[in-house]
Amino acid sequence: MLLLIAPKSARALEQRCNDNALTSTPTERFVKHNDGLVFDKATRLEWQMCVTGLLGSDCELGVVRYFSWWDAQAEVTVFNNSNGGGTNNGGNTDWRLPDIKELYSIIETACEEPSLNKLVFPNHPLLPAISKSWSSTPSRRDISQAWQIEFQNGLLYTLANDEQLTMRLVRTCDEICQQAYD
Repeated sequence: MLLLIAPKSARALEQRCNDNALTSTPTERFVKHNDGLVFDKATRLEWQMCVTGLLGSDCELGVVRYFSWWDAQAEVTVFNNSNGGGTNNGGNTDWRLPDIKELYSIIETACEEPSLNKLVFPNHPLLPAISKSWSSTPSRRDISQAWQIEFQNGLLYTLANDEQLTMRLVRTCDEICQQAYD
């Protein structure tokens, strides 16, 4: 039985895309900066290329960090007060947890496992229990829950605030920021 499960798990980690579908996040929409930041020309948002805890040109270094929703919001303050300290904030102090609409804007609807453009956002954790990322958007029905995205398949739903998920920070790219990319 164990031999049957292992091959399925290995196959599940390979990205699958519908080659006949229009891409929602074409690579040319993004500008990657050599400091681990990504500018989205469509939304004018600047993203961390890697989830918190990962670094490197392909997000291959470090260890993925997981947070409750409350801890994720507190971590934003820590990140904004840091001077890089192993995680690059680009010298900016206006990083935040994206709202659910912003987080959904980086979903690649033509792909799954992950439902991200892997050239822009590489090495996102994929196992079902850890492929989810928090948004800043609380549930309106239940204050003990918040919205998140399952990057394995691009689904959005609410989870209990104490669940341990990844996070990827974003900031609105002001005029000075945009000049660096234009």
